[in-house]
Amino acid sequence: MKKNKISILIALLTVVIFFSVAAICNQCGITPTTTTITEKVDVGETTAAETTAAGETTAAETTAAKTYAAETIAAETTAKTTVPTEPAVKEAPTISLAIYEGPTPVGSDTCYYRVLATVTGKPAPTISFSKDDSGGAWGKDRVQVNISKSSPSYTLTATVKNSVGEATDSIVLNWGCGPLTVEKTIVLNPSISGTVGPAGGVTTDWLAIGDSIVNTDWRGRFAFDVSPLAGKEIVNAKLKLANPDYGSDPCNFKGDIVIFYNDFLPGLDAGDYYSPALASAGIFAWCAEPLEFSTDVLKTKIAEKAASALKELQFGIGYENNTTGGLPGVAAGRVYFANDITLTVTYNE
Repeated sequence: MKKNKISILIALLTVVIFFSVAAICNQCGITPTTTTITEKVDVGETTAAETTAAGETTAAETTAAKTYAAETIAAETTAKTTVPTEPAVKEAPTISLAIYEGPTPVGSDTCYYRVLATVTGKPAPTISFSKDDSGGAWGKDRVQVNISKSSPSYTLTATVKNSVGEATDSIVLNWGCGPLTVEKTIVLNPSISGTVGPAGGVTTDWLAIGDSIVNTDWRGRFAFDVSPLAGKEIVNAKLKLANPDYGSDPCNFKGDIVIFYNDFLPGLDAGDYYSPALASAGIFAWCAEPLEFSTDVLKTKIAEKAASALKELQFGIGYENNTTGGLPGVAAGRVYFANDITLTVTYNE
């Protein structure tokens, strides 16, 4: 009981002391506990306001920074687009021609080539060709060139140009579609042939050489019209007399037979008995059969006469010993008709 009373007394004393101290503190200007709570609230509000302001400031600054960065990148991009980092390089043109197809035949008289032009240069050059039979069908750097047997060669030229300069190349295209020429052969019989004697006898019914029935010497003359061979390349030529009619004696007493180049035209008359031999064409034994020869001189003579105004290649024929007589009243020797005498000529066309 006594202890309880003491405890109650101490508690009352404590309460008194507390309120006394509080009153003294108010008098001394010390902020009470409620003021402290208010300050805490003010501090919190201030902190929130400052946080809000700081957030708004940060967002604005971020937006401004992004805008500035975008504008800077756009400006740099525009500068890179409009201003090259280094000057454009220029090069003088070059050109090289090469066949990429052909020779290819088209029919029997035409042969074509297709040609490619390899071109370099900056700026890109323009190109022109001297000939293009395709009309541009194969592209600006390719052409087709047709050549023919009558014009068997063509030199193709191409030129390229740009602002720096120009260049040219050429290539020769030759016929390559089989033989350029066709070899042909023509067989001619005399346009005129006949016999003349010393007494003025003349005939164009046959050509006789040897001894007449009155012991005079017969001499033969014949000519070929070679005008079809004008301008042709003569490859080969052969003159041939074959299958004669023989007399009772083949004239072995008159020696060898001589064929020579002669000029007796126009016509055949008695005066042609004495027309001189221009050059010997061939000499044959009196008994030779057939009489034929082929020489370069014969080819030359054909070309010469074909190009001349007369266009007749003329020959004479007789025995070497033309003054030697035979038996009286006997015709001795050989007789030829026009179809027994031929000039065969091979030429290129």
